[in-house]
Amino acid sequence: MTRRVFASLALALLLASPAWAQSRPAPSPASSGARVAQKVDVQLRVVHATDSESGVDPRLASLASSFRYFKYKGYRLLSTQTADLAVGGDQAFNVEGGRRITVSLLSFDEARARMRVQMSNSDGKVLDTTVNINRNGTFIISGPRFKDGILMLPVTASY
Repeated sequence: MTRRVFASLALALLLASPAWAQSRPAPSPASSGARVAQKVDVQLRVVHATDSESGVDPRLASLASSFRYFKYKGYRLLSTQTADLAVGGDQAFNVEGGRRITVSLLSFDEARARMRVQMSNSDGKVLDTTVNINRNGTFIISGPRFKDGILMLPVTASY
């Protein structure tokens, strides 16, 4: 009896965990009955986070509240690149520091877009991850060293 209760509890915890919920395939727009755009507008911004400057570039005002979780004093926008992606499409972006970011649209529905983001440099692939980005939301990749700070790469999915 105890094993059965433990197994049921373990199964309930597994099914309730966010990781499991995110691994389920998103419902297709056709099955949900909702009208969803045919493409997702992907925007990749390249931000230099540093302590040698202070303040947030005014062009990054929409992200300023997210920057409070990072330890840097200054955030400057270096570039912005965009692409319209259909499911199965991808786009490569060249960014500062000799890096290349490839964004692939795996699926999307009325609530979120599922994307694969890969980063490589001259030594090869340094990041390969799949993320769910809420509709009209942003996911921030941070960490590659750049000059006296780091690069932050906000990826926005709009549709």
